[in-house]
Amino acid sequence: MFSGLFSLAAIWPSLAIGARRCHDRGRSGWFQLIMLIPLIGWIWLLVEIGFLRGTEGPNRFGPDPLHTGY
Repeated sequence: MFSGLFSLAAIWPSLAIGARRCHDRGRSGWFQLIMLIPLIGWIWLLVEIGFLRGTEGPNRFGPDPLHTGY
């Protein structure tokens, strides 16, 4: 029962972190819905937000958080 409650409490922060990472890649937070495609969706999302670097410079969601300006 505790694990079920923890899972429900962890959904919102997980989606928020995923949306932020999608924004770093220049995609909308709704891109996370790609994981609903069996097998391919999970792999695609893992590669897209887990392994690839964010876009360099500003994108439509704001400035590059890694850009130091030096």
